[in-house]
Amino acid sequence: MKSLWKKKHTKSAGFLWATALVFTVCVAMPRTSAAAEINLSGKGTFKSPSAEQLAALPADLGFSRSDLASGNWSFFVRYDNSTPAGASAPYVGRYAGVIRAFRLVIGTTTVNLPVDQAEIVISDGGASFANRESIRVETKATMPFGILRLSWVQVSQQAKGVDLRGPAGLLASAALPPYAMVANLPTVSPYDRFLELRVDRPGGDPRPLLYLSSSQLSVTADRATAP
Repeated sequence: MKSLWKKKHTKSAGFLWATALVFTVCVAMPRTSAAAEINLSGKGTFKSPSAEQLAALPADLGFSRSDLASGNWSFFVRYDNSTPAGASAPYVGRYAGVIRAFRLVIGTTTVNLPVDQAEIVISDGGASFANRESIRVETKATMPFGILRLSWVQVSQQAKGVDLRGPAGLLASAALPPYAMVANLPTVSPYDRFLELRVDRPGGDPRPLLYLSSSQLSVTADRATAP
């Protein structure tokens, strides 16, 4: 089995949580025709943690201190846009099992994240927020040091009292929208579109071990042309 971690330069030390990712990602997902699959990718920068924050991070975090100090990251998602939503709340579509690949690169380190806990969540004014529409592409992984969560989030929000449900808003329903909108949902503020990485400590500590978030990304989507 190929290692999930790839470096541009060989390193002598491996990461303790790579094994956990190997077993998680090996859960096979059924494939559909390539014509129904979409490649979503983004690339940009983030504010690097301070020297003090970097020094406090555990050595087995997965991303090296030099990776995190680089301030560069990218992500890639392949998903099936023909799968119907599962059980959802009104005006909310949860698409679990549609994601075929989820990859994150920070600095020179690449990790293929598990897809068995990945999903796309579409809210067309649901969850008691009729004035808010959103698209979330996210996954999480349980690691020895805690829980890693990665999300591409886009939120379109109007003033309180405005009802965006149904055709009144940008999203006509909670169905999967066109892939161009999954990449770039029009928002009032550029800060309403962001990539977020959060690593939480085990034991319910509310303080994250690592938190990165940035709206400085260029995101595109297109039909997959190869398996």
